[in-house]
Amino acid sequence: MTAGRITRLLALGCLLTGVAVLGGCASQLDRIETGIQANRDDIARLEAQNRKLQQDVTALTELVRMQDVAGDQTGAMGMAKLTQLDARLEQLLRKLDDNAEFMRNLSARVDLLVTRSGIPTLGEYRPPQPDRAASALPEEGRTILDAADLDRSRGNTDLARAGYEEFLQRFGETEGAARALFRLGGLEMDAGEYAKALEHFEQLLERFPDDPNAAAGLYKARRCLLELDRPDEARAMGDRLLESYPDSPEAALLKEELQGEP
Repeated sequence: MTAGRITRLLALGCLLTGVAVLGGCASQLDRIETGIQANRDDIARLEAQNRKLQQDVTALTELVRMQDVAGDQTGAMGMAKLTQLDARLEQLLRKLDDNAEFMRNLSARVDLLVTRSGIPTLGEYRPPQPDRAASALPEEGRTILDAADLDRSRGNTDLARAGYEEFLQRFGETEGAARALFRLGGLEMDAGEYAKALEHFEQLLERFPDDPNAAAGLYKARRCLLELDRPDEARAMGDRLLESYPDSPEAALLKEELQGEP
């Protein structure tokens, strides 16, 4: 939750509850904004420390490289430096945990304040549902989904999986659910969890048959069925792919595979 959003939300709460509550809201708003600014300053300091730590890691790498030339003494220097960096990294991680705890407490205070003002909290608010299969993706949901995609691209599969699962739990009725189901199915498939992957692909195909990833979902679902030794269902899934998306790259790939079968 950004400082601007908190400010607008609390200001609205003050207006709704009248002039008598205005002073209390303003006082709490000032304290919250002060806390946010302090936390922002802490984050800036942490970023500077992180840059310095990266420079030290570079220097340590050079020391380790020099070990082959200078012998054990340089190696000992490298180990000492590594121990120092490890301690500093531990301190940095603790500080990040403290900042995260601060933001959680701050969020709880904001929710309490707006609840007292008669405004629903973010967790309670339900926007009007449009007349379509999935509602628009809120900003918070987009942030979670984008972060999961970033973790996936960096190879942080556990973090990516947790992000997609959190998104589906909280925003599973939004238009981003198709993307999360497809990505999560791919992660499970890569991990050899074919039953779990198949479940995600089947949900994608059932709920979002017109999604751009539907053809790929059919192809991957067929592969999962083959791995699970369910050839009849795999054949039916392949036929469905060829009938529904005959011009897709996945259909062309499937045709090549079928031609190569004995």
